[in-house]
Amino acid sequence: MTVNSSYYWRQMGLPGRTWGIRLGDLDEPFQELIDLHLDWPNRHIPQDTPLHQFPSDRSRLGRGVMLSGEPGRGKTTQACAALVSICRKYQVDGHFIRFSDYVQSKTKSFTLHNKVDKGLGGEAAIAETERFAELETRLYTVPLLVLDDVGKEHRTASGYAAQQVTTLLRHRHDAMLPTIITTNLRGGEWAAVYDESTASFAMEAFDIVYVSGPDYRAAST
Repeated sequence: MTVNSSYYWRQMGLPGRTWGIRLGDLDEPFQELIDLHLDWPNRHIPQDTPLHQFPSDRSRLGRGVMLSGEPGRGKTTQACAALVSICRKYQVDGHFIRFSDYVQSKTKSFTLHNKVDKGLGGEAAIAETERFAELETRLYTVPLLVLDDVGKEHRTASGYAAQQVTTLLRHRHDAMLPTIITTNLRGGEWAAVYDESTASFAMEAFDIVYVSGPDYRAAST
């Protein structure tokens, strides 16, 4: 499948407005995303790589980038451009998803799975649970993931969303699979919204960019 095919970009989940746009196409790409692009071989190691080919410094393996700032500052566009640039240069797979969509889909799949276990829902329910299982496997195994709008999802007293983001990010980091996060949360807000452990991990596993500047969405209206 060529990069000129719309299916190539659709299967990555990218918003249509970002298809094919690379970091070099942006006026001011964030340096941390440029660093991720240039440093990719030290951040991600394919599963079939012999141990003797691992970098001598393994501290960067699995390390991603977190873009933190108010809405409308271009975080998603920058993250998608980095995804496109890395996937095209290094010929690796990537995926984009809003975290709220993932949590919502997982919750719905859990409900459908219970119905299927009871013999309810029919083939449609079975097919939908299988589609989500394929998506979730992809999120846990794709070389580069953009997890968009972390912190804006609906949260419950059970802490379900916090558990999901922690589990996904820790797994990917341990598996040497970098993640790019966009979020409105800053510093200590991570602990307030999720928990101290998740906040501490986020500070350790990501190069953090505090995004400022004008609201581009407001300026375009």
